[in-house]
Amino acid sequence: MSVELYFNNASSFDDRGLEALFSMEAIAQAFLDVERAVAQAQGEIGLIPEESAYVICENCRFELIDQDRLRAGHETTRHPLMPLINELVRLSGPVHGGYVHWGITTQNVIQTGLMRQAQQAQLTIETFLRDILHHLGRLATEHASTPMAGRTHYRHAVPITLGFKVAVWIEELLQAIDRLREAGQRSFTAMSGGAVGCFSALGEVGPTFQARVAVLLGMGEMAVPSRAIRTQISEWVNALALATSVCHRIAEEVYQSSSEEYGEIFEQRSAGAIGSSTMPQKINPYFCYGIIENANRLYAHAGLMLTQAHRPFESDGSTNLLYENGVCAAVEMIAKVLVRTEAMTSSLQVDAARMRENLKLSRGAIYSEFAMMELGRTIGKHRGHEMVHDIAVKAAEGGVPFLDALAGL
Repeated sequence: MSVELYFNNASSFDDRGLEALFSMEAIAQAFLDVERAVAQAQGEIGLIPEESAYVICENCRFELIDQDRLRAGHETTRHPLMPLINELVRLSGPVHGGYVHWGITTQNVIQTGLMRQAQQAQLTIETFLRDILHHLGRLATEHASTPMAGRTHYRHAVPITLGFKVAVWIEELLQAIDRLREAGQRSFTAMSGGAVGCFSALGEVGPTFQARVAVLLGMGEMAVPSRAIRTQISEWVNALALATSVCHRIAEEVYQSSSEEYGEIFEQRSAGAIGSSTMPQKINPYFCYGIIENANRLYAHAGLMLTQAHRPFESDGSTNLLYENGVCAAVEMIAKVLVRTEAMTSSLQVDAARMRENLKLSRGAIYSEFAMMELGRTIGKHRGHEMVHDIAVKAAEGGVPFLDALAGL
C-alpha cells in the first residue's frame, strides 16, 4: 500500500462517484452499453435481424455476465474485450449471438465506452467547479473592500483588495468550464467505423449506423472515425489539466500566504489536527498538499498524451493503452484535486488586519504608481517615473522614508 493510498483510505473525501465511474464493473457496463447501442442501431436499419438485436440488447447487462468465465477468458485470450464479447455471445445464444459486435472493432467499443464515462465524469466535475465558484463568490463579496498587497514577481506591486484577487480565480475557473465544454464537444464522440475507420465491413450504410449509435448513447460522432485520431482526447485531458492548474494556483497562494511571513489566508484550522510529530506548534496546509501533488501528476499525464498523439498508421496498441489508462488516471487525479479545493475554499480564513499591516512593509513604496501618475499630470509620466524610482531606491537603501521624501517634493 502506498503512502498516498493509506491517506486516501483514511480520509473522508467524497468524490461524488468519480472513481466509481472507472471501476471494473462500470467500465465493463459502459462497453456493454456501446454493444447495446450497436445492436439496436443495426436492427433498426436492417444490418442484423430485429429479433437478434432485441435479444442482444436484453443481455447487455453486467450482472448477467459469468464472472468466473470472464476472468478465465482474460487469462486465456489476454484481450481487453473478447472475453466480454464471448459472454454476450453465450448469453444471446447460438443464433442471435452470431450478430454480436457486427462489423465493428475492439477500439470502437473501448474508446467510445471510455469517452462516454468521461462525459459522465465531466457532469460531476462541473458540480465541483460550481461549488468552488460559489465559495469563491461569497469570499469575493465579503472581502470586496479588504485591502492587501498586490504582488508581481513575489514583490509588492500596487494595493489591491482580496475581492479582486478572488475575482481573478473566479474568472479563470469560468474559462476552465468553457474550455472543458468545448473540448468535450470534440471528445465525447462515438466511433463505429470498424477495423481502420473506413466502414469496410459495413459499407455505405456505415455512416448512418454510426450516427444512430451516437444518438442512442447521447454522444456526438466522429466525422472520420479513425482509430488514429487521438488529438481530441488529448485536448480534453489537457483541458482537465488547465482546470486543475487554477485550483493549483489557489492552493499555492494559500500555501504561501499562510506562512508566518505573510499570515494572510489560511485553511480552516481543524480541531485535533497535527502538523508535525516533533514540532507541536505546526498546523500545516493539509488540503494544499493533495491539490499540488495531484495537479503535478495530472500535468505529466496530459503531456505524455501529447507526446504520443502523433503515432503513425491506422492504429497502435501501445498508444491505445496509454490513452485508455490516461483518461482513467486523469479523472482520478482531478477528482483528488477538486474534492480538496472544494473543501478548502468552503472555509478559508482571512486575517484582514495582517493584510493591512503587510501593506506597510515597503514603507510606502507600494503607492509609487499612484505618485508617479499624479506627478505625470504636471511633469509627464516618464519624468514622474524617474523621480519616484529614485526616491524609492534611496528609501530602500536606508535614506529618507519614501512617503516623507514624496511629501518634500
